[in-house]
Amino acid sequence: MNPLAERILSVRTRPLPGSVIADRRVALGADGLVEAAEELHVALVAAASGPRPLVAVSLPLSTDAVVALMAAILGDLSVCFMDPSAPEEHRRTLVQALHPDVVLDRSGIRTVASSGSSRDGVEAGYVAMSSGSTGGGPKGVLSAWAGIDAFVPHGAAALDLDAASVWAEVSHLSYDLAMTNLLVALAAGSSLHLSGALGDRLRPLGFCARVGATHLRLAPRFIDLAAAERVDAAPRSLRVWGSGGDRLSAADARRVFDLGVATVVNTYGTSETIGFASAARFDAGDELATVHGAVGIGHGAVGGWRTSLVEGEDMLAIESPHLPGGYLFGTPSGEFPRWDGTERVLTGDLGARLGEELFCLGRAGRRVKRSASFVDLDALDAEVKQAFGLATFTAATPEGDLVSLVEGTDIDDLRRRLATMLRPDSVPDVLVPVAQLPRLGNGKIDQAAAQLLAGRGRDAHRATSVSGHFLRGTPRTK
Repeated sequence: MNPLAERILSVRTRPLPGSVIADRRVALGADGLVEAAEELHVALVAAASGPRPLVAVSLPLSTDAVVALMAAILGDLSVCFMDPSAPEEHRRTLVQALHPDVVLDRSGIRTVASSGSSRDGVEAGYVAMSSGSTGGGPKGVLSAWAGIDAFVPHGAAALDLDAASVWAEVSHLSYDLAMTNLLVALAAGSSLHLSGALGDRLRPLGFCARVGATHLRLAPRFIDLAAAERVDAAPRSLRVWGSGGDRLSAADARRVFDLGVATVVNTYGTSETIGFASAARFDAGDELATVHGAVGIGHGAVGGWRTSLVEGEDMLAIESPHLPGGYLFGTPSGEFPRWDGTERVLTGDLGARLGEELFCLGRAGRRVKRSASFVDLDALDAEVKQAFGLATFTAATPEGDLVSLVEGTDIDDLRRRLATMLRPDSVPDVLVPVAQLPRLGNGKIDQAAAQLLAGRGRDAHRATSVSGHFLRGTPRTK
C-alpha cells in the first residue's frame, strides 16, 4: 500500500462524527467511502489487462467521483479525470492522448482496446492533463502517490485544514486546483461537500452556508456573483484562493474581504508540480503590499517544494525532489512548464520579489513588446475587468496590432474610456464585440479559438476601412 493510502486510511478510521463525503444526493461516512472504493478497485482491475491500469474517469462532481479517486489511491492505480460536460471532441482528444486501459463513466466501466501500453515499473499516481488552452494540445504529467503524500500535510497546514474543517467544492476534479483541494482535505481528515449544480456554482456562499463549510476556493470570476448573493451570515473562517500562473490583485482581495471573509490564502503552483509550492496568508485588516497591483504568493516554501525567481529572466521556477519526471508523451518544444534538470521546472510565469515576498505577475507568454516597452496582455485584461467589470481577451497579431475581444458593451464609449486609463502603447488598436468569449469545458478561455477570432476581427477592420484605430459597429461574433 502506498503512503498516501496509509495516511488517508489513518485519518478516516478515527471516530469523527459527521466526517462525510457528500453531494446533493449521497452522503458517505468513512467506512462507506473505503468500502465503496475497495469494491470499485476490484472491478477496475478485473476489467483491465493488468493489475495496475491507468483509469480515465468521466463522472460529474459527486461522491462517485471521490470514490473513484479513493479506489485509485487505495489500489495504487493511476487515474485521470475528465469533465463529462466538456465537448465530446475535447474528451475524445484527451482519451486519444492519454491511452488509458479503462474508462469509467456514468454507463459503467469499459476497456480501451487500443491502449496496449505497458506500465511495468512506472509509479502509479494522479495524471494532470493540461487543457491545451494555448493551442499546444493536451499533455499529461503523472504525480506519484508517494510524492503527493509528501506534499499534503504541508498543504493542509498552509490552508489551516484539519479534521474539524469542512471543504466545499464546486469545481470538477479535471481542474487541477479542485484535485489539490480534495487530496489535501482527504489527507487532513476534513469533511467534503461537493456540488456540480449550476445554482451552487453561481451562489457559492449560499452553498457554503447550507453545508456549514469552513473552506472554499472562490475563483476570480465568481467574486461578482458572490457579492450579489447578499448572504446575511458572514462566510465561515477561511476562504482559499488558488493561483497557478494567475495573479491575485489587491483590489480583488479587498472585494473578497468586503464579503465578510476573514482570511484569504493566495497559493502558487502548477498542476505539473503537484499542489502548490508557495502560499501567502492575508487577513482582512492587513496592509497589502503589491507589485504592479498583485499581492504576494509567500516566501516560496511549502514542505519540500521551493519557488524561486530565475536570475535575468524574471520567471518563476519550482524545485523539489518530489517533482514528476516530465510529460507522459514527450516534452513539447518551447512550451511551459519546462523541465530544467531533474528537480526544477520553469513555469513560464512572470515573477518579482519585494523583500522576502515573491509575486506572480501572470503568464510570460502573454507579454508583447511595443514602442520599446513591454505590454502584459493578461494585466491589460485585468485592468479593464477591474475598471469596467468587462471580460476581455487581448491578442497580438503578427503585424503587431493589439486586438481585444469584448463581451458585450458600447464599443465607442469603451474606446473613449480606455484612452484615459491606459498608456498609449497599451491601448488596443481594435475592439471586437463578442456575445461570449470562447471557453473550454473547464471554464478557461480557449486561447487558440480567441486568437482566431481576434485575427478575423482585425481582417474585418481592414476590409471596412473604418477611420481611427478601433473597429466600430461590427456585428457580434458568436
